[in-house]
Formats: sequence, structure tokens, C-alpha cells
Amino acid sequence: MAEEVISDFDMTLSRFAYNGKRCPSSYNILDNSKIISEECRKELAALYHHYYPIEIDPHRSIKEKLPQMVEWWTRAHNLLCQQRIQKCQIAQVVRESTAMLREGYETFFNTLYRNNVPLFIFSAGIGDVLEEIIRQMKVFHPNIHIVSNYMDFNEDVEEQRPRYMESYDIVLEKDETLDVVNGLLQHILPQGDLLEMRDS
Repeated sequence: MAEEVISDFDMTLSRFAYNGKRCPSSYNILDNSKIISEECRKELAALYHHYYPIEIDPHRSIKEKLPQMVEWWTRAHNLLCQQRIQKCQIAQVVRESTAMLREGYETFFNTLYRNNVPLFIFSAGIGDVLEEIIRQMKVFHPNIHIVSNYMDFNEDVEEQRPRYMESYDIVLEKDETLDVVNGLLQHILPQGDLLEMRDS
């Protein structure tokens, strides 16, 4: 059994499509929800049409893309902040979405949990949303550790401000060495936790 499992979330643990229809990413769930105004939805769509071609451009290096992606996330988060989203709305938004996990997800999540294998999910999506997806699928176990963009809600739970991974680029699809992931793990976890995971 593996010592740990590292995964992306959107279109990796979650489905890309179902019955011929595209499934939403964690960002799309908010973008298309009733709690987002029509004006905000249009602005988010404009950002997508501008930045997504840059993200998938095979002629640009990761170094070239990174500032553009950070700019995209920052502008999108600023728009979402203006919507005064309440924490209690996240669960309802997820329930009303068509998001779902990949076929066989119960076996995957439950097997890791039963065997005490940590699952690290690195996602450039919205952590609050992807956590809620996993929770509603009833597989959010204590062995799951998520590194993502979370919302910080104030005491009145009426506003949120984004918390970023700053310089970390979580698009890891071309990093087959896992150097980035291992570096992140060493940065965010105490050394004792890393040793304990390796020994377990």
C-alpha cells in the first residue's frame, strides 16, 4: 500500500463530463450559482475567455503563464468578494450543482481511509467548494488534507476574502518528478508529521 496519495481535484477526482454534458469545476459551481449576480457572472466569463487560452497555450512556458494565472485568480476572487457570499450558502450551491466525483470514488476514498493512507489534494480551485463536494458524497475522511484557495469569512459570515497559495503554481500536470509537491509538503507540514507519515 502507498505511503501517501497526491492528487489534483477538478477533472481528476471530479468528473469531466456525465451523459455527454460537461461537469462544473469548483469555480464554475460558484460562477453559475444563483448567489452570483448576472453582472458578476458576465465579468467572470470575460476573465475566463481572456485567461483560459493563455492557460492552455502549448507555446507558453509555465514561467510565462504563472503571472497571468495569479492575475486571473486575483481578479476572479475580488469579484466573488463583492458578492458577499455567506459560508452557509456553500452547501446549498453544491447541492444545486451537477458536480460529481468519478466512478469508483467510494472505493478509492474508503480504501485509503481504512488503510490509514494520507490523501493530499492540491487544487487551484476553491477549497470550500471542493471540500463540500467530498463531504456531500460522504467520503470526507480524516486522512484527507487539502491545499487550495480557501475563503476567509468574517465573524458575521457576510463577506469573505481570499487566501492564496501566493507563489505556488498548483498546475502540476507536467511535473512528473513531484519535486513541487514534495517541496510544498515539506513547507506546510511539520517535519515530525512527515516522518510519522513515512513510518505509518
